[in-house]
Amino acid sequence: MSRTSGQYRLRDSVSIQNGLVSRSGPLVVTRLNDSAQDLLKTVSTDEFQSVTAIAREGGVSAESTGALLSDLYNRGFLEWRPARDPEFQPPVSIILTVRNEADAIEPALDALADLNYPEYEVVVVDDGSTDDTRELIRSHSLTADGNLRLVPVGSDTEPLGIGASRNRGVSSAANEIIAFTDADCRPNRAWLSNLVPALATHDVVGGRVRPTDTARPMHEYEGIHSSLDMGPRASPVDREQSTPYLPTANLVGHREVFEKTPFPERNVAEDVGVSWDALANGFDLVYDPTGVVEHDYGGVTNFLGRRLSYGGSEALLAKLYGHPGSVSLPAISLVGLVLLAVLPVVNSMLNIGASLGTFLAAMTVLGFVITPTKQAFTSVITGSIRVSAAVAGLFRGSLSRVYGFALEVTRYYSLPLVALGILAGVGGLEFLAISLLAIPGICVVVALAIDLSVNRPSSPVRYSLLYLVDHLTYQIGAYRGAVENRTVAHLRPSSRFSLTL
Repeated sequence: MSRTSGQYRLRDSVSIQNGLVSRSGPLVVTRLNDSAQDLLKTVSTDEFQSVTAIAREGGVSAESTGALLSDLYNRGFLEWRPARDPEFQPPVSIILTVRNEADAIEPALDALADLNYPEYEVVVVDDGSTDDTRELIRSHSLTADGNLRLVPVGSDTEPLGIGASRNRGVSSAANEIIAFTDADCRPNRAWLSNLVPALATHDVVGGRVRPTDTARPMHEYEGIHSSLDMGPRASPVDREQSTPYLPTANLVGHREVFEKTPFPERNVAEDVGVSWDALANGFDLVYDPTGVVEHDYGGVTNFLGRRLSYGGSEALLAKLYGHPGSVSLPAISLVGLVLLAVLPVVNSMLNIGASLGTFLAAMTVLGFVITPTKQAFTSVITGSIRVSAAVAGLFRGSLSRVYGFALEVTRYYSLPLVALGILAGVGGLEFLAISLLAIPGICVVVALAIDLSVNRPSSPVRYSLLYLVDHLTYQIGAYRGAVENRTVAHLRPSSRFSLTL
């Protein structure tokens, strides 16, 4: 993203005082020089402002202002949204790729026919369907009105594939603005009218993906944990930030982007691939949650298939692009964990008792709270934040760090650790078995407890079962992908964790 694109405003919880900018929940504190502090004070907490307007008011260049605002946004002090031109509403070509979607295609086409947008066409690329998909498309009112074109590709025995079919859709489209969605999706009426105006300034924009019916158990869970939903806040797309890619269930962009960076011709993670390739080629990708598409997530079989596929795609993406980012792991906590793992051996030899274990457990926890404690102390001493807010921020910050570590272990390492623990027990190494089983057990309990507290599902028991199935199935997919792609780049602890002081 260009540093001068988009609009910013201060988050409500941000305080600027005595050379420090801080926010609570979790607590983050950063020291600013005088000029940066003066510039930040010109940013509104109510209205979004362009970088140019903020720079003009602060008397600083737009490039320098954009760099500062981008950094502060990444640290969580600012909100961001894409720049928009409500008058920008050119004709759009909407592309669906389908294969044997007879059960889903009619509701999708009905939703597209009901869009509140001046001019658009629908291009359906059918990849060798053998059911009634093509007949249902030909008989739909969009076809009768001349607003839908069917593009047959592939065959029942030799399908073209998802990525290649999307590229065929782009080449068949009549307009310069291209939108993508899927047969199991239902775009809201304002989908295009909310997203397309952002393309006056940006190259590609993606919208929010929500479940069609949160009363259904699977949909309620996906509404919380689906990787297709990038959340309620707008953001620029960045591989190492909160919005790493844009799913093609809800994607709109300039034709030039998809011609210069076509979809990878594969059936998994092709949307991640086109997003990252577009970023690498200098295109500006943004996320705007105001353009909503509802997704029918199906049942248990679909759920398991998605998790296996998503987990498996991590190996492919890590092999092609490298692993983006890692979870912070304090060095003192790592030392404590290692010593706790070997404590049964030491205790059996020296009969030290529980005191050393208590000390090491305290040392492990201490590592996760040192940084939040330092920030809380600094904030209180300088008077930039109330004591109560600092304590609350300290608690949330520490919990966030613990959660990040516990979730990584749960999602990527719990099965191997449990398997090794069982083998150690069978081999008569009870002390080692206890350590190997305790680590994933504690991590699963901690991660699940925090997610239950934050998300408050209607049925905690059902949610917990789906949670365990989610992470275990995803993990199986990740290890299967490692075998299929002959890489463990996505599983190396050095790529998943970064040591901090």
